[in-house]
Amino acid sequence: MSIFNSLPEELSKNAKNAHRLYKQRWALTSQEQADAKLFYELAVKSTLSQMAYLEHTRVSHMLLKSTFESFQ
Repeated sequence: MSIFNSLPEELSKNAKNAHRLYKQRWALTSQEQADAKLFYELAVKSTLSQMAYLEHTRVSHMLLKSTFESFQ
C-alpha cells in the first residue's frame, strides 16, 4: 500500500508538468512554425495525465464511500 501514498502527488505533478509544456508550446505556435506532431503529443499527454489524476481521485472517493456504507 505504500505505492498509493505518493501516487496522488505524482499524478498531480505529472499533470501540471504536461500542461505547462503544452502551454509553452501553444505560446510558440503563434510566433513561429510549430511541429504539429509534437504539439499533438503534448496535448494528448496533458489530457491523459489530467484524466489519470481525476480517475485516481474518483476511485479513492468511491472506496471511501463504499467503506462508510458498509458500516451502516
